[in-house]
Amino acid sequence: MISDAEVEKLRGRRAPGPAALSLYLPVPAGPAGVRGLAARAGDLMAGAGAGGPDGAGTAGAGPADRDAVLGALAAPGRAWPGRTVAFFACRQLGLFEALPLPRVLPGRAVLATRPHVRPLLAVIARCPDYLVAITGRRRARVLSVSGTRVETLASQSEGPRGHGLGGWHGRETRRLRQRIIPLGRHHDREVAAILARAAGPGRPGPLVIAGRHDGITGLLQELPPAAREAFAGSLAAGPHALTPARVRQLAGPVIGGWVARREQELAGQILGGLAAVGLHASLAAVNQGVAGHLLVAHEGMIPGFACGRCGVLSTGRVECPGCGTAAPAVPDLLEEMVQRTLDGNGPVTMIRDAPFSVAARLRFPLTGRENVTREADDEDCSDPAGADRNPWQGTGRVRGAG
Repeated sequence: MISDAEVEKLRGRRAPGPAALSLYLPVPAGPAGVRGLAARAGDLMAGAGAGGPDGAGTAGAGPADRDAVLGALAAPGRAWPGRTVAFFACRQLGLFEALPLPRVLPGRAVLATRPHVRPLLAVIARCPDYLVAITGRRRARVLSVSGTRVETLASQSEGPRGHGLGGWHGRETRRLRQRIIPLGRHHDREVAAILARAAGPGRPGPLVIAGRHDGITGLLQELPPAAREAFAGSLAAGPHALTPARVRQLAGPVIGGWVARREQELAGQILGGLAAVGLHASLAAVNQGVAGHLLVAHEGMIPGFACGRCGVLSTGRVECPGCGTAAPAVPDLLEEMVQRTLDGNGPVTMIRDAPFSVAARLRFPLTGRENVTREADDEDCSDPAGADRNPWQGTGRVRGAG
C-alpha cells in the first residue's frame, strides 16, 4: 500500500525540465486485455506532455523511460490483474518506481518536472489503513488491513470451552454459565486495550468491529473515547467464518461509507468558514500563500501556466505582474496547486461528490480584488483556458469574507 512517506519521497525528486514521466496504467482482469497492455502503455506515454493549453510541451516520454516501463511490463511474474500500476521514470534523476495500487484508476500519462502524485493522494484518502476487531465469546482477534495485506496484531482465547456446557445440567451448568459473563467482560477489556494502543496517535485510522451483536455491543462499551471515535461500523458475522480475504470483502463497504462521511464533514467545515471556492478563487489563494487546507474534487486534469521565476499559477498565458515574463505551460494546474500547498505544509484532501472542483480553507482573507464574492462557481473547469481572464484578479467565490 502506498504511504504518505512514499509520496513525499517522490515529491522530493525534481528535474530541471518536464522530464519526469508518471504513468497510471489500469491492468485488465482478463488475459485478453493483458495482451494489449504494452500497446496501451505506449499510447499513453506517446501522448504525455502534448496536451498543454496551447499545444506547448514535450510530446512523448523519453526513449529510456519508455523502455524501462515496457521492460517492467514484460518481466516474468509481473502481473497486476484488476489493479492500476503507477510507474514513475526519469533517467535524469535515476528514478524508476512501479507501485501497484489497491484500486482501479483511469489511465493517465504526465510529463512534468516532478512526479504526478495527485492520484496517489486520492488512493491514500479512499483506501485508508484500518483495524478490524473480531470478537467472540471465547476468542478474539485484532487485524490490521493495509491495501491487500492483512496482518494479525493480536489473538486471544479465554473462557471455558462451549462443548463442555452442552452436556451438563442443573446447578453446575448455571454456575459455569455465570462464570462466562465476567470472563467475557475481561475479554472485552483486553481487546479494547489492544485497540487503544494500535489505534493511537501513530496509527490513526478507522475501526471495524465484527462478530455477533452482543459481542459488538460489549466491546464498544469498553472502548476508550479515542478508540470509540475511530469506530467506522460493524459486521454481523460468525468469528470463525471471517478469513482475511472475507474480512477485506465485508469491511470494504463499511470503510467506503466512513470515508464518504468524513469527506462530507470536512467539506462542510471548510465551506462554513473563511474559504475560497472554485478554480480561480483557489488559484488566488495558492498564489498568495493563504491556502491552509486544499480540497480537490475534480479528478481530471486542467492545463494551465506557471511562471518560471515567481511561480504564479494561471489559467491563461498572460504576462506575470510580479516579474514581467510569460509563464510556460504546465499539464495540470490542480497538481501544481497540490504541490504548492504541500510545500507550504498545508494539508491536501481529495474528495468526491462535491459542489466544486477545488476549494481552500484560508489562513487569512485574500487581498486586493480577489476578495470579491461571485455566485459563479466551477464553470471554469469546463473552460480550462480561462477565457483571457487575469488570474491575479478573483473570479471565483470567497465565503466568510465579511
